Amino acid sequence: MKKRFLPIIAAFFAAATLSAKTVYVDNVRGNDSFPGTQKQPVASIHKGLSLLKTSDHLEVINTGKPYQRPYPGPGNAPTYTVAVSGTLENPVVINGNGAVITGLAIIPEGKWKKEGEFYSLPFWPMCNMYKGYKQQNYWFDKNKIWWVDGKAAPNCKSLDELKKTPGGFWWNKAEKKVLFHLPAGKKLADFKIELPANSGFYIQSSHAIVKNFFVTHSVNDGFDTAGTNYIATYKNCIAVENCGQGFSCHGTGQTYYEDCAAIRCASSGTCDVHWSYSRYNRCIFYDNTFEAGVYTVDEGLHSYSDCIIAGNEPFEQIWQITNSAQHFSNCLILGAPGKDILKMQDGIVTFRNCTITGGNGFCRVPSSGNGQIAIDSCVITGMEKYLFMLNGTAIKRTLMRGNLYLDNKGISINGKMYQESNWKEFLELAKRREKDSLFLNGKTAPVGLKLKNRYGTPIIPGAKLPESVLKRFEQLKKIKASPAGISFE
Repeated sequence: MKKRFLPIIAAFFAAATLSAKTVYVDNVRGNDSFPGTQKQPVASIHKGLSLLKTSDHLEVINTGKPYQRPYPGPGNAPTYTVAVSGTLENPVVINGNGAVITGLAIIPEGKWKKEGEFYSLPFWPMCNMYKGYKQQNYWFDKNKIWWVDGKAAPNCKSLDELKKTPGGFWWNKAEKKVLFHLPAGKKLADFKIELPANSGFYIQSSHAIVKNFFVTHSVNDGFDTAGTNYIATYKNCIAVENCGQGFSCHGTGQTYYEDCAAIRCASSGTCDVHWSYSRYNRCIFYDNTFEAGVYTVDEGLHSYSDCIIAGNEPFEQIWQITNSAQHFSNCLILGAPGKDILKMQDGIVTFRNCTITGGNGFCRVPSSGNGQIAIDSCVITGMEKYLFMLNGTAIKRTLMRGNLYLDNKGISINGKMYQESNWKEFLELAKRREKDSLFLNGKTAPVGLKLKNRYGTPIIPGAKLPESVLKRFEQLKKIKASPAGISFE
């Protein structure tokens, strides 16, 4: 009986595969009135997405010209929404082939409002936390978002500075607008002015794959998911200088990020919220400007493997907020001077076979509450003031096994510092919360040193990242985004 049905099942899946079509997008030779075939592609990604049905593919031709949308007007920030689903056997696939999507839009002359000697435009990008940060009333210098005739324009910090800077911009955050100082003797029509106004991808469907894209200068995020989607995947997707996060998962969706990167985004590298589940493999979160490199909030579950988290400003590299859970495996985490590696609240954070270096300290585990942290088979080095600060009941919610601590100031428990000279005393105090770890200052760890992890298995501590991730990290540190696309120094 079973054998009789096998050909029927096979034929069913074969028919499903054959029925799926491929839609083509080309922003040089395409036209949105075309049917989207290889010979007659549509011109816009938005139109291409609207033609997809279950398990279809979208091929976006990398013409070397960024894909750009018109200015949508204030209060609008259209996304590239993937609304159609695939199946487990035949996912819907959107392939960018290395194409660049820019969130920049050319601002029509008539959209500007004359204000004395300046011109103003409503501007309220989706950098949520920074919008409420009262200490600064301007845009960041690091994130280049004001462009005139293809070149980055001056970013002013005050009205007085703007008065002295013809051709400059000042984001008056308090009044939700940007001001432009038109040079004397010039008209707005003399310039091509581009600002962030459009957004990146939003997957709101199941069994969907988006791969091989750059998203730059999005007024919101780069690559997001929302709703109740099941198995959404981003592969080789790079977010550069977006106003929001590089990546963000919302709702109860399940999202996988593989070989992705968030560079110099004006919020977190990634911020996952609600009951979402996300898994990041071989991803890089570098030099993001505000919030943290990795940021989770609410009740979600989030995993990071073979990742690099480095140089994010101006706070900690990792934020675990409310009850979210984070697991880091075989990751390299590089801290910033004067800041801890991790800020945590009432959730769970675990580190296994990670290398963590630099910073003020690793973490101040909350003195009360439910926050728990476990560190197993890691190398932690170069903390300026302390490894951990464990006050109140924090020691009871901390588990450390088989770690190598190199050139650190020690572990502070209720005001007393424990380091190499009194390490045995600390081990007795910590009891089962710390075991088989080695504390060394001013020494070199033996080559091939093995320590026991929490299961008693001998293991070499620290991360051993894939060579491909390390090479890509060095490359992406040089990446530049402009209206012309992507370049490397």
